[in-house]
This record gives sequence, C-alpha cells and structure tokens, in this order.
Amino acid sequence: MTTKVILEATAGPLKGRRFVFQEHDTFVFGRSRDCHAHLSKDDKFSSRHHFLLEVNPPQARIRDLGSLNGTYINGVKYGGRRAEETPQEAIYRGQSEVNLKDRDEIQVGDTVLRILMTATSDSVEISCQVCGTDISTLPEGRFCKSCATTLEAGDHVSNQLLTEATQLKTVIGDQIAAYQIVDLLGRGGMGTVHRARRLADGEMVALKVMIAKVMVDDHARDMFIREIEITKELDHPNIVQLLDHGAKGNVFFFVMDLCPKGSLQNLLEERRRPLSPDEAVPLILDALEGIAFAHKRGIVHRDIKPENILLAVDGGGTRALVADFGLAKNFELAGLSGLTATGMAAGTPKFMPCEQLLHYRYVNPVSDLWSIGATLYYLLTGKLPREFPAHRDPIEVVLHGGFIPLRDRDPKLPKDLCEVIDRTLSDEPDRRPQSAEELSAQLRLVMNV
Repeated sequence: MTTKVILEATAGPLKGRRFVFQEHDTFVFGRSRDCHAHLSKDDKFSSRHHFLLEVNPPQARIRDLGSLNGTYINGVKYGGRRAEETPQEAIYRGQSEVNLKDRDEIQVGDTVLRILMTATSDSVEISCQVCGTDISTLPEGRFCKSCATTLEAGDHVSNQLLTEATQLKTVIGDQIAAYQIVDLLGRGGMGTVHRARRLADGEMVALKVMIAKVMVDDHARDMFIREIEITKELDHPNIVQLLDHGAKGNVFFFVMDLCPKGSLQNLLEERRRPLSPDEAVPLILDALEGIAFAHKRGIVHRDIKPENILLAVDGGGTRALVADFGLAKNFELAGLSGLTATGMAAGTPKFMPCEQLLHYRYVNPVSDLWSIGATLYYLLTGKLPREFPAHRDPIEVVLHGGFIPLRDRDPKLPKDLCEVIDRTLSDEPDRRPQSAEELSAQLRLVMNV
C-alpha cells in the first residue's frame, strides 16, 4: 500500500495552499524567505525558522525549532520558550517533536495546516520484513508471533534494529555464501561494516550491512537498487569500488574494496593533533579527483565527511578514496531509513550545507564542495566550521547558517588557503567554487603544487 502525505492550509494567510509529499522529504515553515512556506516578516506569531516537518510516507514528524510561541498540534503546545529562555534552551526543555497522524492540525498563530494521508490502494496485506509472516491484522505496538520482532506503532516495522547476530543470520545465505565474515570494523546509524574474506580468491573485502527501518516495498527496493547499479560503474582510483550487492527482506548488503589504513577520521584520532596543510591538502586533492569523476556522471555524494574518505597504501605514500557514493543518501531518499532529519538518528549534520535541509531531494554538486571544504577545515583545526553546543538544536544551527572563519580558529594557517576554504563554506552556493576541478585548481595554486 502506497501512501502520500498532503499538508493543506485551511486558515490564515496561506489558506488554500497544498504541499504534496510522495517520497522522503523535508519542509521548513517560518518567516525566513528560504522556508518552503513563509509568512510575512511582520507576522507576530511565527519565528524565522519555526518548525521542520519531515515526511517519509506514511510517516510524518514535526519538530519545533525553538520558536518563541511554540507549535500547536491539535491544540496542544509543543516547543516554545519561556520569557527567561533563549531559543536554544527552549529546544531541549520538554517536548519539541511529535509524530503526526492523518487529519492532525498544526497551528502557528492564525495559520492552520492539516495533515492528510491518502492511500493509493486498499490492500492491507502486510508481511513481517524479517520472517515474511502476515502481520496485517496485528494491533499497533505488538510483535510478530513467528519471530518476535517488535512492530512500531502504525507502520508494522521493526522498532529496534536486529541484534548483530540476527543481522548476520538474516543475510548470510545463498546471496553472500561467497564471503566469510571475519570481524566487525565499525557501526553506524544505518548498519555495520565487517571485514570479510572472498572465498574464491582469499581477498579481504569490506562488507556493509544496512537494515531498513520501514516496510520495504518493491518500488522502494527497485528505486534504491537502480541508483546503486549506477554508482557501481564508478571505476576510479580515488573512489572505493563497489564490488557486489544484494538484498533479503529488509536487509541490504554491499561488498567493497577494503582500505586497511582506515579513514581521515581515524588518521586524525591516531595523530591526536590537526594535520598540517602539507599533510591535509594532498589527501583532499585526491578526494576531489574522485568527486569530480562522479559529478561528471551526474552523481552527487551528499554525505562527504572524514569517515567517508578512506586511505590506501599507494607505493610509498597514501592515497585517499571517497567511500559510500550513493549508499547512505540513496537509502534515505528511497525512504528506507525512516525519519532521520528530525530524529537525527545518525548524528548531528556536522558536514552538511544548509541547502541540504532546505532542498532535501535536490542537492547539486556544489553541496559536496561545502562538505569537502568542511572536512579540510576539520583536518586543519580539529574543529568544525560551526559550533554544535549541547544546548542547541543541530537543525537550527544548520538553518541559521554561518561559520567561524578559518583564521579565527588558527591565525597561523596560510591566509590564501584560508580564503579558499572560507569561500567554499559560503551559505550562498553561487559564491563557492562551482566544480571540484575549480576547487582543486584553487587549492593547488595556493599550495604551489
């Protein structure tokens, strides 16, 4: 059963407007001109960025962004701040986030928005994505009688990620019988990465397991696999090669080249100090070669960060390779990750440009450049371009924009290099270098390489 979510303005200055969501997307409401629906700057009830709505049909969740007056859902106030509070303090005092249901009403001042969830089919056949048992008649919040998987209210999906042993038991079968899992390399918000041995030749590879947090229908699976087949063709010395992939139920696996030297994040942690420009810039230039190759083929990464730039031995030196092209973000775009923007299940958006929240589905190559600029900034200083204090909502930090100029972090860094990185971190995409080749040329010029 396919569902679309409609946000319909029934009262106030936006009355009559409708916003339709058929796939995973985000929607920002407030007074700012960059909001998807914005009120007059003179509106007394709304804040600049008032709330964020995330939709992944049939799920919808709203998050008040520390607004002055709060967001009302069916007459109940969520978020908002007291007279003595700052917007940031208000976000973490009490409830600011709520899951929405069909015909729920959202009110901000005179503006009333109604949520409508419409199904395109009357079919009610729902199967447990772990064992395949029919669960369509089970009440919300119960568990599958065959495999005891807990079902999330309203969606009949796994409420908890399967344990590691169950994950591996689920996927180890005919599809990956050619690989022997050796040990665990890492764990993230969407799954695990394992070291594995390819039995045909003994070659060590990386095997990534990702588990969908929602029902996996044929459309979502086909959409994701179609995008993965495209990225599989990215054959470049600065891109981690995707060798094999498959799916079983709600579990997806991917086999990739193994980079035994780890990631840029691992390197920074091992050094226990920031890298020098002579150490950091060559690695970023390597990554830009891979990014440029993918961009020319119409593929945007959407998740560039130190953990996704891996290191390989290249003769007597080290070569950087970009990993996970298309995996995490296509997983999200296909709706398989559940609600991630509001819940921030995978962590704060430390390396995300603001337009990636505002234009969730339509991100351009210059967004990857912001992220690679933020990664270089982090390597040189050990700090992020933006501050993410514990009392601030990370979404509000990103939407607010701005960053701390690099020379304010470390006045000893070369001025010309800092100017290139600061331009790359502009909130205005037109002010950044417009291609990976352009950024690479600017870095080479200031570094005389």
